[in-house]
This record gives sequence, structure tokens and C-alpha cells, in this order.
Amino acid sequence: MKRASTSPVLWGVALLASATLAGTWAATANGQTTRDTTGHHTPLATHQHRAAPLWRADPAKGTKSFEGTETKPGSVTTVDDPTGRHGATYALHTSGDKTDDAERVRVETRGHRTGDGGRLRFSKEGDVFYIGWRSMWGPLPTAKGDWVVLWQLKDYGSGAATPPLSLRARGDGTVDLDYCDPDLKTTYLWHTDLTLNTWHDFVVGIKVSKDPAKGWVKLWHNGTAQKLAGSTAPYKAATLRADWVTDKWGVYRSDGVKGPATAYLNSAAVGRSYEDVAP
Repeated sequence: MKRASTSPVLWGVALLASATLAGTWAATANGQTTRDTTGHHTPLATHQHRAAPLWRADPAKGTKSFEGTETKPGSVTTVDDPTGRHGATYALHTSGDKTDDAERVRVETRGHRTGDGGRLRFSKEGDVFYIGWRSMWGPLPTAKGDWVVLWQLKDYGSGAATPPLSLRARGDGTVDLDYCDPDLKTTYLWHTDLTLNTWHDFVVGIKVSKDPAKGWVKLWHNGTAQKLAGSTAPYKAATLRADWVTDKWGVYRSDGVKGPATAYLNSAAVGRSYEDVAP
């Protein structure tokens, strides 16, 4: 029996459709923009999740998603997003009244507890992780010359001293990302306007290393890759300090800042790529 022939025109249409779909998939997976046959740019989604994250904070589990919380004084609770957009959200609130003269005011989550009860910590040389989350602050008193830490990559274990990375409000109307090197020298990598009562999306990428020539840092804010210290290249940095480092979200501040504060946290996740964790 002779195989039924296929019209060359139909073959051409099928091949063209196939190529178009393949091209669209590739562009979407890479979070890029493609050009259609009419010459117009077609924006494609930039948050195509490629794999399940290694860890994701689940407000339904309360604080069990975290290795611990530090409330000095304060509380970590679950509320509905005050803006009505993103559902269940963590609210980290402090009255701002010191309970111990030796302690600075703080209300923070600490670390990541996995589904099997284990702990996800960053400790292996050469590992690459991406940390994504959505933050909103308000009220958030600040004071010129003082600081409020909103997120940290904090070091633990032998030799712990100063967090390698901190996101801080400085009291000048901005929030910045700063890097502290092994010699405890601080470099300001990036800053933006501090706007309250609106959501900010962040992704921080790190390559874990105690060697400042081998580790690196990347940052996205509201879906856009940011220049760090004026460069588009990953910023070379020693991201591993002491025995391990891990995340802390919330409010931690110097003594010159007074009054109650609330930090909202949504869509916190850790994964192996930007796409896995982007809010």
C-alpha cells in the first residue's frame, strides 16, 4: 500500500508552527523578549518556574517553616495581605520598646526548616543558591545616622562576626544592600528609594565561598537585574563566613531608632535558579 502523500504547503505550515512554538518556549524559559513576524516585540513572562524550590515558606504552617524566630520584643504571625493582592502573609511586628538594655530591638525569622524537619543552610564551597521574597514595611521609623536591617545573610558558628550581606534602611529615605568583607570593610552595592506600604520583590543570588575571588552576589529588584557597585557583572564577594550562613527577615535596628515597626513577608523561597524563586 502506498503511503498517503502530504501537501508541501501543509508540511511548510507545520514546520513553521513547530519552529515558532520552539522559539517561544526557549525565549520564555530564558525570561527574554522575542520578535514576532510583524516586527513587533512580544513581551514574555520572566517568572517561568523551572523546578520546585528547595524551600518555600508556607504561612499555613506558621513559623514552622523557619529554623527559629527572634522576638526581642515582637511577634511573627500570619495575616491576609493588607493590600489584598498576595493572600496569606507573615507579619513581623515589634512595639519598639526595649526589654533588655544589652539587646537591640529585633523581630526576625531565622533560617529554613525543610519538610522532613531538616535545616537548609549555606555552607558548601561552590554551591549556588537564589533567595526570593516579597517585602512590605509600614510603619517603619528610621533615623538619620542609624540603621534598620530588613534582611540579612547572617553567619553562624565559629568565627561569626558580621553578616556578609545586609539590606538596610539608613534614615535618608533609601534602602541599600551592603557587603561586609572578611576584613569587616563595608561596601555599598546598591540602593533604591524606601517606599512604605507597597510591595518590593527581591531575588538575591549567591555563590557560596569564603574566597572573595570565587564567591559572588547578584540582585534583582521588582523583576529587574540590578547593577551592584556600578557593574552589571556578578559582584565578587566572600559570601561564606564562620561555619555557615542563612537568611533572616524582619526588623533589627540600632538604638537611635524609636517606635513600633512592622515588616510583611510573602513568597519567601530558596532554589537553584532565579526562575525557581522569583515572587
